[in-house]
Amino acid sequence: MYVESLEPEKVTQPYPLVLIHGDFHSGKVWLDKPDGNPGWAAYFLKQGYHVYLVDLPGVGRSGKHPSSTGGNVAKLSSLTPQTVEQELTCPEKYPWHQASAWETVARHTQWPGDGRQGDPIFTQYMASVTRQTQAQEALSALLQRTGKAILIGEGTGCIMAWLTTDVMHGLVAGVLSIEPSGPPFGSARSRGRLYGHRAVFDPEVREWGLADIPLTYDPPLPKPQAIIPDPTVDRRNNPLFPLCEYTNPEDPRKSCFMQNPVRVTEGGEMIFHQLLHLKKVPHAVITAEASSHSIFDWATVAFMRQVGLQVSWLRLEELCIRGNGRLMFLEKNSDEIALVLHKWMARLPAVRQGMVVPAPAPTLEAMPKPVPGPKSAPAPVSEVANGVVSLSCLWTLIRGKLMMNMAIKHMDTSGPSSTPVVQPQGMEAQHQIEAGWQFV
Repeated sequence: MYVESLEPEKVTQPYPLVLIHGDFHSGKVWLDKPDGNPGWAAYFLKQGYHVYLVDLPGVGRSGKHPSSTGGNVAKLSSLTPQTVEQELTCPEKYPWHQASAWETVARHTQWPGDGRQGDPIFTQYMASVTRQTQAQEALSALLQRTGKAILIGEGTGCIMAWLTTDVMHGLVAGVLSIEPSGPPFGSARSRGRLYGHRAVFDPEVREWGLADIPLTYDPPLPKPQAIIPDPTVDRRNNPLFPLCEYTNPEDPRKSCFMQNPVRVTEGGEMIFHQLLHLKKVPHAVITAEASSHSIFDWATVAFMRQVGLQVSWLRLEELCIRGNGRLMFLEKNSDEIALVLHKWMARLPAVRQGMVVPAPAPTLEAMPKPVPGPKSAPAPVSEVANGVVSLSCLWTLIRGKLMMNMAIKHMDTSGPSSTPVVQPQGMEAQHQIEAGWQFV
């Protein structure tokens, strides 16, 4: 994995930052914005952070070492589970496919296991080829060199940050997720690729809730079934989680998929599976007002809280930062958003000293319902642009800051705390480009 290290003239922050790009981007997305202005890397350098930019395995300057390819960077193609089944592990079980397959396909007999999705051997193989596993391993190796750091991801980069935290939680001071891929267990898009308020279940998307590959749950999740059920059959209770469709009580238009409680021992209390290691680290989710994520990030936050994570949901409109979309870190007011992240991170050292983890798994009686953020009328863009803030916008700003401080204060405690759970239903820096950081 290619890593670019950017060090300010004087490091004044206790933790370095690792910025993790999402789909269609590389680490360069943090350097300069399309309008020519400096990006978030420059902003955080000015605040005294040591900043690391990564090109995830198979992206940009990563892949094979440039010296071994004559300067040409290798690319890694992505394999879908269906492609692996049809082409690699059980092509002989697809009679409809044989007409266009090779003539010896029926002789394939040596793959161990069933060869289909859901088979433990198939799951293990997919984990070895998925980019999420590669990113988890590479980022873990990076943390072993940087020491404890704060991870900032965008989109699918948030998944990589969570996966890394799961195995390296002792070296992660906090995780900030810029509109993470979601919602859990499905998609917010319909077959017509239109976004909707009701999540569409997909058994092949984020089957571990926040990721497509294993995360550490307590109690442990059962092993996937050896044979995948008929794909036309509802799989919401198979193979990992007992799931239910949960309707947001504050907005009946919105629904997502959440855990149903389980009874681990006969006669024992009903509990939810908790993310054992991720709950040891403070989290924040940042959502822009005009982004598609504004209609489904609530589901990701709700699931994170259900599995025991302490999450600050920072909705930009509640901080009177308006008009941003999915690429908030590249837009005109990106420095305002970076300031929100900086203020949240400034509290992390005290948070880490005061956190007592892991918190006990809550009972059903102790589960609060998710409370969406307050709604307010948007202030005219011209008022904000001219430096004049309306009373409505000023109240929104004050209320948003109070909510943010309350979320941070909730984490900064000297004693055990109950875990909120959702009920089911141009750089000014010294550049150190370490192109030789090739992690396997």
